[in-house]
Amino acid sequence: MKILLIVTLLCSLTLHEAWAVEIQSIPHRVVADDRTFVREATDRRYSIWTDSEAKIPDILDELGLTKTGIIKLKPGEVFAVFLNDRIEEDFVQMARNASTKRYFADYADSGIEFRLRRLSEDKKFSHLTAIIFTPSEMPSHLGLRGMIANGLSDKK
Repeated sequence: MKILLIVTLLCSLTLHEAWAVEIQSIPHRVVADDRTFVREATDRRYSIWTDSEAKIPDILDELGLTKTGIIKLKPGEVFAVFLNDRIEEDFVQMARNASTKRYFADYADSGIEFRLRRLSEDKKFSHLTAIIFTPSEMPSHLGLRGMIANGLSDKK
């Protein structure tokens, strides 16, 4: 009976430690921010990203963004564009869940309320934020806190 109790306690401690979440803030720099970016209503992407400097112009062209300057990546850096359909939220930080080694953009409510012109049925507003950051390991996916159901992380 005592052995069973000790094993049960050890297992529950191990499981508890395995489920602990450690969120790390990742230093980043914002290179573009557009709270009222207009895109297709059927576009389910919440992130578009690359670690290839050569692919950045294609991403900017695809999104219709003007190139205000040349975006240079240092070795190990990632260029990421996040698209949040909740335009009242602001990008707060790039974060990493140390337990799962997953990266995500963290947003928080800005407190701003909007009265915007109605778009046609085939368009929607999104809050676009483009950043550059250096991950500790190359991610396979870039998430968004409160991601769009069935949304897509598009690595270029």
